[in-house]
Amino acid sequence: MKNFSTVFNFEFKQFFAKTSNKVILFVYLIIAIGITFVPSIMSSSIFKGEDNSNFQRSAYVIKDVTVSTDNLKEAKKYDSKEAVEKDIKEDKLDEAIVLTKDSYEYISKKSIFGNSSSEFSNAFNQNIERLVYSQNGLDLTKINEVKASVPQPKIINVSSTDNQERQAVNTVVVYVLTFIIYMTVIQFGSVVALNVVKEKSNRAMELLVITVNPITLILGKVLALSIGVLIQMGVIIGGLVVGIKLNLSNYSDKLKFVVENLDYKVVGVGLLFTLTGFVMFMFLYAAFASLVSKVEDVNGAITIPMILFIAAFFINFYLMGSSANTKLSEILSYFPLTSYFGMVTRYALTDVSYSSLWLSYGILALTTFVCALGSVKVYRLATLRYGQKLNFFKLLLGK
Repeated sequence: MKNFSTVFNFEFKQFFAKTSNKVILFVYLIIAIGITFVPSIMSSSIFKGEDNSNFQRSAYVIKDVTVSTDNLKEAKKYDSKEAVEKDIKEDKLDEAIVLTKDSYEYISKKSIFGNSSSEFSNAFNQNIERLVYSQNGLDLTKINEVKASVPQPKIINVSSTDNQERQAVNTVVVYVLTFIIYMTVIQFGSVVALNVVKEKSNRAMELLVITVNPITLILGKVLALSIGVLIQMGVIIGGLVVGIKLNLSNYSDKLKFVVENLDYKVVGVGLLFTLTGFVMFMFLYAAFASLVSKVEDVNGAITIPMILFIAAFFINFYLMGSSANTKLSEILSYFPLTSYFGMVTRYALTDVSYSSLWLSYGILALTTFVCALGSVKVYRLATLRYGQKLNFFKLLLGK
């Protein structure tokens, strides 16, 4: 492993010296922080429009019907449907209800694909319900009290020690981790592949292999990139944490529940598995890229590792859809080409023993080590072969 530190330090410094990587890190950091501001922005007047908390931009027309309007606050009373339609079109009003003996209409400028309900329409509906119930000799208030006293079951997933709310939080964590590692592998797999092909195409590889062992070269490249990506992910996650702390008070109760009930064991297991999977694929990307000598051929060369990874990504969505509670989910959580996603999902959503967890990780780690050895062998045999049509599996077998 002579010269390993030299190769590692060079590749590590190159990673952070590149303007493109700095720009990408800055963009990701801004996106990470910006995402945390989305709930605050969505709840602001920019998206909600003018304040209508007291129904000051609401109106009603009631004809030939006696219905209470005590809870309609500052809603305006109109005499005709035409008048409210005119004021809504001129943005003097947001909404109106027209109630007659023969019709009950809600008027607004909202899209037919949007949510047609509002606090005002809900309040008016309560008055209508109360009227209909009273006409039938029933007390709506008493009925609501009875409904409220009926006990509701708390749903518990028997395949997990977590309740449904906790499971929902873990699902969010799995989604976020899955997308982060997906974007990371797709982006930096291409970076590794391009670096290998560029060195081979400009004959820099001939000079490198004279002084540096190919094994040292590929290990230095992959591990330097892995550490660089780990630091980058730390910066992005740090941006998320800072943004969440700044905006937590503006979040809805459901979002606050997610933030305040994060299971850090799930986060830790997720990072351990996904980062190990990342290292495995970086070796595969480097090895497959070494098979070609031209930059324009690199995309075709890395097709196999890319397809394997993308397939695992979509399979993980199936696991989440099935609550990771099927026999197939269990098998995929041990299969090393899917376990970096599959076991994380199973651990987050079901009850997985520590022995099963570490068995799966052991298989993944061993497979990563084997992939590293195989990739090193292919890389060593392929680096100085120019203009030849090389096959990964033949080189792996020494042919």
